[in-house]
Amino acid sequence: MSFWIILICVIAVAVLLCFLLAVANYSGERFFDKYKEMNDLYADCKLTPKEFIAFIHKKYLKKDLQLVYISQAAADGYSKGKLYLSHDTANKQSLASFTIISHEMGHALQDEEGNKIRRLTFLRRLGRVFGVILMPALIAGIILLFFDKLFFAGIALIAFAVFIFGLALVIKIMQISIEKDASKKAEMFLKDVLSEAQAKKCKKFLNDARLTYWAEFLKILLFWTGVSKKTKLFN
Repeated sequence: MSFWIILICVIAVAVLLCFLLAVANYSGERFFDKYKEMNDLYADCKLTPKEFIAFIHKKYLKKDLQLVYISQAAADGYSKGKLYLSHDTANKQSLASFTIISHEMGHALQDEEGNKIRRLTFLRRLGRVFGVILMPALIAGIILLFFDKLFFAGIALIAFAVFIFGLALVIKIMQISIEKDASKKAEMFLKDVLSEAQAKKCKKFLNDARLTYWAEFLKILLFWTGVSKKTKLFN
């Protein structure tokens, strides 16, 4: 009887892992499909993307903001007073451009309101240092368990590896919270310049983007299984 219970539990765990990994992979594909769709929709706004940036800056921000062009598409971002946009995002008057710009400007507003982004950046840098020794610490800890005199040293190393793994999960949760807040600010910006119907489309696009961060959380959660080994813990 116990054999069948164990077998059912193993199968259930395997099915759950496959489901979570499928959800993680699907969210990324869904986002890029949605991006292509939104990039083909013209924004019913008199402002160009650059004028939209200036509008948000003047109305909501106090500090200077520098626009930096990047060559890689869909790699737009914000960091330390600089808004990094691809030429397509900065010049194409699409709903995708307006949504991406508003979201990254949301991060710029966060930067003025507090130190959430700076705290997250510090923890990620710290995590990258610790992340290098996660697997060596775990393997060494397991080996030391077989030596009586070094048993507790092995426990300590394993505990340290578990701590690093937990730190990665905490950082990802913090990032998801920050992205959610930036999206709320983005919705506020978009409502200022777009029609209600188009603002709703942009809101759905923002939700799709946020799902990709949950997908990364799931991949990190499954990191120990090896099925998501290409995922970086502190990216």
